[in-house]
Amino acid sequence: MVKKNKVNNSDLFMYMSIVFVVCLLLSNILASKLLKIASYSVTAGVLVFPISYIINDIFSEVYGYEKTKKIIFFGFLMNLFMVLIFSLAIIIPAPVWFENNDAFKLILGSTPRNCLASLMAYLFGSLVNAKILVKMKSNKNNKFGVRAIVSTIFGEFTDSLIFVFIAFLGNLPLSQMISMILIQVIIKTLYEIVCLPITTNLVNKVKKYENIGK
Repeated sequence: MVKKNKVNNSDLFMYMSIVFVVCLLLSNILASKLLKIASYSVTAGVLVFPISYIINDIFSEVYGYEKTKKIIFFGFLMNLFMVLIFSLAIIIPAPVWFENNDAFKLILGSTPRNCLASLMAYLFGSLVNAKILVKMKSNKNNKFGVRAIVSTIFGEFTDSLIFVFIAFLGNLPLSQMISMILIQVIIKTLYEIVCLPITTNLVNKVKKYENIGK
């Protein structure tokens, strides 16, 4: 019998995958709430979504692009499943005494446009982030911290660009859309920079746990 690679069966990988998907689902639920930062507007998803990008960096650095891509697509499917279940719950009539049906529909009833924006932004943003981080790894002079920040900038820009233009094109002035994209990229990138020591430490610990050389 062929002994399977420990990395492919790691409990740690499973736990991180669960956290990754939960953060993704939370970020898309929170996207229905806008936050005001100074004179700019961003979705409340910025509170939790960067965590999934940090885990994405750990996946890409430790397990490689192909395995990371599988988790990204699994997250995509779970996101789609969540949207379908929410839609089903909204379609099925509520009892006459249930007074919160409209509030439930308002918060969790994503329009097809917002759903498409969220799914496409997540999918392509995450893939770009993972691909760039792994691609830059081929150059031994590129330290993990540099690769993590650069990949986040491009990944978050792709994510924000796709989401804002699909969700708000025609409903918001172009200048406001551009400012939303830029402020989200800046906030999420700063989030990753602040968390970089933690991310680097976690990467090293995961590599040690998985018995993978640096």
